Amino acid sequence: MGDDVRMTEPDEDEFLNRLHGVEHAEFVRPSDAEPPRAPEQCAECGSRDVRLIRKLRLYGLFLALVFGVGLAVDQTLAAFLLALAGSIFFVIGPRWRCTACGYQW
Repeated sequence: MGDDVRMTEPDEDEFLNRLHGVEHAEFVRPSDAEPPRAPEQCAECGSRDVRLIRKLRLYGLFLALVFGVGLAVDQTLAAFLLALAGSIFFVIGPRWRCTACGYQW
């Protein structure tokens, strides 16, 4: 009935990591040398024309607008909170866009 693996050390996490073959998983990190690769194809239409959404310019414009309006109406705390909330949306927003059908994910 399954693998007969006996636990000989007190650390349960280490045991489970060895059991499932992921003992090095805590030390692996993504490579900074390679940019993220585009998905093979669009999940909606199957097109291979998939592009990375560049959000940095739009994000900079958003921050300038929010802080500019916040300073103009003397509401810097509200501007900061709005910029913080907007920053979260920029981070979790879609990263890829299909140029054929416009689907974003």
